[in-house]
Amino acid sequence: MHRYVLAILAVILCAGCRRVENTPVQAVNLLREFDGAEKRPPVGFRIADRQIDGVSHPSLVVPVPSRLTIPLPLPRRGVLRASAALDPAVTDRPAASVRLRVGVSDDRIYERLTDVVLTPGHRGWVDVRTDLSAYAGWKFSFFYHPERVVWRVVLAADAIDGIPTTAVWGSPEIVTDRQGAKEYAERRMRFR
Repeated sequence: MHRYVLAILAVILCAGCRRVENTPVQAVNLLREFDGAEKRPPVGFRIADRQIDGVSHPSLVVPVPSRLTIPLPLPRRGVLRASAALDPAVTDRPAASVRLRVGVSDDRIYERLTDVVLTPGHRGWVDVRTDLSAYAGWKFSFFYHPERVVWRVVLAADAIDGIPTTAVWGSPEIVTDRQGAKEYAERRMRFR
C-alpha cells in the first residue's frame, strides 16, 4: 500500500511540473492602429522614433492637451504596455508637467484605468502598464459579452500646469499570452 501512495504522489507531482509559457506576446501594435484612431485636436499627432537616455522607441508623439481614441476589440488577458516621456525635441516652450491617462470606453461609459504624471525634472522613460483583462474573455452574464464589443482605448494627455507641450508614448502595444494572442487574431478577423 505504501508503494501505491508514493507512486500516486509521484504522478501528481510530475503532472504539476509541466512547463508554462508566460512570455508576453504582442497582440496589437498601437502604432499600426494610428490611422484609424480619432484624434483630438485633429492636428499635431505623429509617429516618430524618439531616443531618451540612450533608449530608442518607435513612438506616438502627441500634443498636450490631447486625446487619441483607438477603436478595437481587446484580447483576453490583455495588458497595454508603453513607455512615456516628455518630448525632448521640444525646446521652444517652457517645460510643463503632464498627466497621461489610459482609459476604455464602450461609447456609453468611460473608465479611467491608469494615470502617469510626467514632470520636467525627469528625463527618462516611464513604464506604463494597464490591465485590460476585464474587457475580454468569458463572463458569467446573460447580457455582458465583452468579446463582442469594439472598445475605445483612450490615450489622453492633460496639461497639469495649463501650459501646452508635447508628450511621447513609446512602443505602445497590447500584449497577452500565446493562447490569448492566437484566439485574438482569429476573433479580430471577424470584426474586419
